[in-house]
Amino acid sequence: MKLTIYKKIILGFGAVIVIMIIASTYILLKLNDVSHSAETTLTSNVKAVDLAKQLQDVLHEENVDAQKYLISQDETYFSLFIASSHRFDSYLNLLLQAQSDESWRSLIKNMRRTHETFVAGVQNIRNLQSSKDNLEKNTLKSDSVETLNRSLNHLININRGSIENAMSSMKTTTTRSVQIALLLIIGTVAVAVSTAFIIARTITRPIDDLIRETQQIARGNFKQVQVSSNDEIALLVNAVNDMSNKIKDINELRTHMMQQISHELQTPLQVMLSAHDILKNQCSSLLNAEQVQMLDSIRRGIIKLSSFSRQYLDLAKIDSGMMKYHMVWADLHQIVEPLVKDAKLIAEPKNITVEMSSLPVPKVRVDSKKISIVVSNLLSNAIKYTRNNGKVRVKVGPCNLGAQVKVQDSGIGISQKELPKIFTKFYQAGNTGRIKSRGTGVGLALVKAFVEGHGGSVYAESAVDKGSTFTVELPVEPEEFQSPAINPNVVMIG
Repeated sequence: MKLTIYKKIILGFGAVIVIMIIASTYILLKLNDVSHSAETTLTSNVKAVDLAKQLQDVLHEENVDAQKYLISQDETYFSLFIASSHRFDSYLNLLLQAQSDESWRSLIKNMRRTHETFVAGVQNIRNLQSSKDNLEKNTLKSDSVETLNRSLNHLININRGSIENAMSSMKTTTTRSVQIALLLIIGTVAVAVSTAFIIARTITRPIDDLIRETQQIARGNFKQVQVSSNDEIALLVNAVNDMSNKIKDINELRTHMMQQISHELQTPLQVMLSAHDILKNQCSSLLNAEQVQMLDSIRRGIIKLSSFSRQYLDLAKIDSGMMKYHMVWADLHQIVEPLVKDAKLIAEPKNITVEMSSLPVPKVRVDSKKISIVVSNLLSNAIKYTRNNGKVRVKVGPCNLGAQVKVQDSGIGISQKELPKIFTKFYQAGNTGRIKSRGTGVGLALVKAFVEGHGGSVYAESAVDKGSTFTVELPVEPEEFQSPAINPNVVMIG
């Protein structure tokens, strides 16, 4: 069944709401049962105790009236006795109705028979004349009253005990209900949290996968994004894959076009350069100094245009993810040292001192040709933007990442405002106009791309008129490349 994110959220929260309703209903029903049971028990037992006490009072009045009648033989007291006996019977009926327990009802019925015997005995005494019979009836009367009092006291005690038991039972039941309610609340919260976590994971996990895959696309790795989801995220993944395929096709087309353009440019440039060399060699004796200078200017322009076309082609390959890295184990010192020697020859006309210092560093797994381009571009920029009689220092040493190369110059420097932009393609700092030879704005972008392609980092420190320091840090062995890496049987150098 295909569930959208909306349906997942609705179902999840619906389940939580249903569980909370069920738990709340159960708690309310249990508390209602406790309340009803306590109300019934307490009402019945309290009423029974009140009636028993009233029966004791009526029985006392009845006994007093009987005693007064037996002593005085006054019919008024006998009438009061009969009225009290009727009240006693009435209360006894109410007490019988208030009791549901059969053992108690049996006790009350016995009390009724005892009371009837007592009333009948007084009535018989009224009709008797001998004193001996009177004594026997008086004994019967006293026994009946004592029996009734004991029964009423027993009934009161039983009901008091029932009230205490009811209170204890209510307390126990309430405590148990509270515990159950607490467990239900904890369980409901746990289910709600678990449900929320599951819903969040089913939504965020595909999104996390999609983010990682799109980052790979941004790096130029255009493989298809695979996400285990059947909701709107799957539609988003399909859209991303379509976009990735189109970007890949466009980049491949652009790279292919740039290759064609570069190749088409290289051929006439080489022809022009050869023609220049032949013309200069064959006609050098016929040319004046100004014409020779013009020919040299043409040569520099041809070389600059050829270099720019190659660099731009490399950037196009990097952007499209088609740049290949031929990885070998290399000694960074041995890569840098020949480049420094070449840089000294370039710096000689400006009387710039180029120095190199090196500390022991671990061998690194790199594409030596591309790292050479990185260091060459940094040295070229350092010499280009350093005034006559300046100094350039190159340092090779270890770092936390693995190994590093620092190129420090005493040149014109870069402002802090422009420093974050210098690795952007075609960007040139505002003070580059102070020198005669300006760059194309491609070299540092290529440096950053090649270094990051090795899993390393490059950063710059600079101040206007105080020089600049560019630091390249390379890992011993990259864990992940931003472009395809080729390992030609792992060649060891050094």
